[in-house]
Amino acid sequence: MKTILFHGPSGSGKDTQVDLLVQKYEFESIGTGEMFRSMYKEGDVESIKAYQYWSKGQFVPNNLVYSMLNRWIKRFDNSKPWAFVSVVRDVGQIPLFDDLLAKNNRNLDVFVHFLLSEELAIERMSLRKICPNCDTTYHDKYKPEKVNGYCDKCGTKLIRREDDQPEKIKLRLKEYNKTIAPIVQIYRQRGVLIEIDASPSIEEIHIQLIKKLGL
Repeated sequence: MKTILFHGPSGSGKDTQVDLLVQKYEFESIGTGEMFRSMYKEGDVESIKAYQYWSKGQFVPNNLVYSMLNRWIKRFDNSKPWAFVSVVRDVGQIPLFDDLLAKNNRNLDVFVHFLLSEELAIERMSLRKICPNCDTTYHDKYKPEKVNGYCDKCGTKLIRREDDQPEKIKLRLKEYNKTIAPIVQIYRQRGVLIEIDASPSIEEIHIQLIKKLGL
């Protein structure tokens, strides 16, 4: 079964592309955002520790993230292809991710990195809305919701994130570019890197993605 790791700056549409793979090819979508929120609602002890970090927009310590992820992963069907979203955020997490895959008898087939200019990232993020319940992302220009202000999937009232302001977006992009460079270099050396231009439409990006993944 295919195992793919997706990464890209905020606004690059990686979550939307993974959602399409889930719908069309029965991928399991695995990300730490949903993990943190779901396990916190369940009262998981480690998730309560993690909440002290992610609720403030801070990185959760690597060992804590992967202690949780190794348990969270058991909820997914190992007979299906897996799509991991942004679960490697610094080079220190690469060996932890390698170990997680090995424990589940998997190898990483592809690392997909979406590329997007700062200008486009700011445009996309400043016009997006997010469902606080299921984390589905919408965009006033590229992916509007069917009923204005409410999530298509669960009906929850949508919100705009406080940090989706141009100056805050620039700071996030600067931090992202600093941490992603060594990660990309390692996966390039391993021969699993695919880079995709995330500036076209959702449909055009998806065609490009499917072609490069050989699906």
